[in-house]
Amino acid sequence: MHAFQPRRVVVTGVGVVSSLATSARETWSKLLAGETGIRRADNLDPAKHKCLLRADVNDDDIPQRFLKGKELRNASRYTRMAMEAAGEAMIDAGLLNDDLTPNIDLTAAGVAAGTCIGGTYDDMLPVHSQYVEKDGSPRVPPHLHVMFPHNIGGYTIQKQFGMQGPTSTVVTACATGSQAIGDGFNAVKYGKAPLMIAGAMESTQHPLFALGFEAMRALCTDSNDHPDKASRPFNADRAGFILGEGAGMLVLEELEHAQARGARIYCEIAGFATSNDAYHPIAPQPDGIGAAKAITDALADAGMSAEDIDHVNAHAASTPAGDLAEANAIRRALGERGNSIPVTSVKGAFGHAMAASGALETAMAVFTMHEQVIPPTRNQTDPDPEVGLNVVTEAQPAEIRAMTKHSFGLGGQNAVLILKRWDAA
Repeated sequence: MHAFQPRRVVVTGVGVVSSLATSARETWSKLLAGETGIRRADNLDPAKHKCLLRADVNDDDIPQRFLKGKELRNASRYTRMAMEAAGEAMIDAGLLNDDLTPNIDLTAAGVAAGTCIGGTYDDMLPVHSQYVEKDGSPRVPPHLHVMFPHNIGGYTIQKQFGMQGPTSTVVTACATGSQAIGDGFNAVKYGKAPLMIAGAMESTQHPLFALGFEAMRALCTDSNDHPDKASRPFNADRAGFILGEGAGMLVLEELEHAQARGARIYCEIAGFATSNDAYHPIAPQPDGIGAAKAITDALADAGMSAEDIDHVNAHAASTPAGDLAEANAIRRALGERGNSIPVTSVKGAFGHAMAASGALETAMAVFTMHEQVIPPTRNQTDPDPEVGLNVVTEAQPAEIRAMTKHSFGLGGQNAVLILKRWDAA
């Protein structure tokens, strides 16, 4: 009996719906230009909310290329964004014909998706309000239970493209996006599927979403009149994050499968790991031990060491405790080089998109590896000496052999991916 040999996993397609743009390439271009999608939110009442800002996706800008008729009408908002991002990734990977049908057999392919809320706020809460407020027998839409559940986004993608392979929907707070991509990576690496669509999606425009984080004192409340200054990761005066939303999807392929069909390869996913701080449901472990474990375990999974890492795409949400804990984790995992390696956080560009954050950020990290350009961290005007990292403030070319992508979330969740330059493979 021959020992199983893990497959190499490459990225061949990228799809994005973000507050910057509703395509991956345009989002990347605006990110490099230093733009932001954070702005005043129309539905946040100053009498009820202290933070009036969000990084919203404009519904009118979202293409509707895949879902039609009743299928579109009954799709939750988070599902519509996920479907378009997945479809764009498939187009980008060269897997669809002009009529948007698959040009290869995708029966064995699957989807690894993630979302924190699904359609609970958008679909369930309005129906609940009607149930409570109206007299007599309440009218509940017959399709309600195929709108809001977390797994319906992934199901919709698999149905659209005839993917009957592995399926999963993960919920690990703000680590969800990177963990979903890691789950897709493992499905390909261990031979469960030759191809996976992997990523995450979130819709955050319901006011209750913001109100809950305000109650936790997690949102920035000092910049309502200056939206472009609100999110300031690693800065000395950072004061909380700004909610964002969107969807990010990658096509992950087994290397030989991609080469056999002549696919363009962006980069390789070389390693993945998760851990838990086991410390506090909200606060990060201050010394970063749990996060550092995820980084070192991901490096071990990739067969690499700290010396191989040339760049860090950080989680850094612009919270006082979180950014410092991540800096401590970077130093703990990467040693003496931790303070000199170029680090960036892109949350100043499209906010903190909850589950979608790790997926959107990994999509941008894929372009970083492919084009060898590091995007800027916005609003780094007064570096925090306690953070002490080499934070990139302007888009800059760099020679990057490998990089880490971090995502951390409530409940002590940590997820780390290792991306590797393809031509260095």
